[in-house]
Amino acid sequence: MPDHLILMTRYPRVGQSKARFIPALGADGAARLQRKLTERAVATARAWRSAGPARRACVACEGATIGEYRDWLGDDLDYEAHSGGSLGARMAVASVRAFSQGADRVVLAGVDCPELDAIQLARAFFALDHADCVIGPSRNGAYYLIGLVAPAPALFAGIPWGTGAVLSRTLAAMRQDKLRVGVMPELPVLGGPGDLIHAASLLEEHPLADPVR
Repeated sequence: MPDHLILMTRYPRVGQSKARFIPALGADGAARLQRKLTERAVATARAWRSAGPARRACVACEGATIGEYRDWLGDDLDYEAHSGGSLGARMAVASVRAFSQGADRVVLAGVDCPELDAIQLARAFFALDHADCVIGPSRNGAYYLIGLVAPAPALFAGIPWGTGAVLSRTLAAMRQDKLRVGVMPELPVLGGPGDLIHAASLLEEHPLADPVR
């Protein structure tokens, strides 16, 4: 499978998910939000995978066993266990593993961007036909996806995750490595309660599911 999509997410346990949203939604509400965002991202991944040949969709499992993820999200996806270390360390490991498994192009995406759809995922992979890497900037100074044509662990090292400097520091690392960069349209991500407006239509159409306890 030359095209590998990796979803970075966390298991929606009460009190352990979306801590920044707990003051606004409560622990149960924050976990429900994590569950709904992940399920939406998985549906998007399935739509992308079914639209073309030689595509692999994988969930990077954090906070639960692969069996728990499979019971929750279904057995038609690939799952890989990731635990410990920073988000950057987990992303670096996931991308290196994908290339070792035969990927030609790897895109890693979070689940916190409700506007990311299968068409945009396809465009990210297409951009890698003409660039060494692709990045999807978010409006809070981070990014919602990053794609590569070869392992580049330096892009995930020394990044101040959870801050508004993630995007600028990552772009600086890309420039330092003299990589050709493709840039996707800027989209909003859910970084805190003030961003819930960007998920209004999603939550109205699909009310928050029960969290996992």
